[in-house]
Amino acid sequence: MSFDLKIVDGDLAIGADGDLAKVENTEKLIQDVLKLALTPAGANPFFPWYGSHISKSLIGSSFDLTFLGPMASQQLRNALEIIQTLQKIQSNSGQFVSASELLAAIQEVYVEQNQTDPRYFKVSIKILTKEMTSFTTSFDVTL
Repeated sequence: MSFDLKIVDGDLAIGADGDLAKVENTEKLIQDVLKLALTPAGANPFFPWYGSHISKSLIGSSFDLTFLGPMASQQLRNALEIIQTLQKIQSNSGQFVSASELLAAIQEVYVEQNQTDPRYFKVSIKILTKEMTSFTTSFDVTL
């Protein structure tokens, strides 16, 4: 079964047993989605293809949201397709990946700008797993 170390507020989490906590299944997929979306593309020199361009799209952009929202959404969709590719590679190499961890479809990516404070964006991502369960995760981007 695939797992990762659990990250809470940017730090590794400690489990009830005093050891490093792990995430599996849907919880791992949610963490993978957030890590990929929040990692600037090219930030990891060993994997320059990993990450998303959303921070470059939103930060310092003079475009209005009618253009910026769909562009940022598409960039996130492109980045999320990396997770699907990585999961296929995992499965093909013989590593078991549970159906609740496999990303079956990207149902919705929504970028909304705060009307009161235009420096604040809320990003929501809705995913369908191979287990046929759907979840939504979100994060904020502040310029």
